[in-house]
This record gives sequence, structure tokens and C-alpha cells, in this order.
Amino acid sequence: MVWGSIRYHSRTPLVRITSTLNSQHYNYKVLEPVVLPCLQSLAAAILQQDNAQPHAARIVPKFFNHQLALFPWRDRSPDILPIKNMWSMVAERLTQATPPAATPDQLCNVWKLLGLLYP
Repeated sequence: MVWGSIRYHSRTPLVRITSTLNSQHYNYKVLEPVVLPCLQSLAAAILQQDNAQPHAARIVPKFFNHQLALFPWRDRSPDILPIKNMWSMVAERLTQATPPAATPDQLCNVWKLLGLLYP
């Protein structure tokens, strides 16, 4: 599994998640090293995330501690995240890689070469 984020004219690197993504992993592998620095560089940043269990856990808003605004997401709302459209673009770039990756580790090496993967 990978996690990624987009904003107006840029994106974050993809973060490879090799274990089950729970709220603690989400905080310390995604939010702290990638999201927080990215959004703090913006004047009025609002983080939009879906209602996936790790995103909706009580620990996530506590992590931000009023440093960033969270976009309110209603229960049972349709999946309208704009990043869903980006995955096809990522797939297109990956299909241009030669040779095709046969394992997740090989795929991550391709992502690193393309500058898509967070260290």
C-alpha cells in the first residue's frame, strides 16, 4: 500500500506502508514526517482526508493540536477526494518504466528512480 497527497501545484512523495495502517502508523509514518512539513509551508492549509479508520481515529486530530485545520468529512459521504484521479497518472508513469516491476520491492525501486517515493 502507498499513501500520497496532492496540493495545487505539487505533491508529496508516496509513502510505502508495509504493515497494516493504523492510526499510530498514520501519525508517525505519514503525518509527522510528510504532511505536517508540507502543509506548514502554506499560509492557510486545510487537510482533506476520507473516513478511513486510521484517518478518523481520535488520535489524529489530537496530533495536529490546532497546527493545521482538518476538512470536515461527513459520515457516509461519497468518496470525492481529488487524489483519486492522480492514481491513474501514477500508474501511467509506472508503465513507462522499463523493465516492469515484478515484486513490491522492485516497484518501490522504480518509484525511487522516478522521485515518487518518500525515503
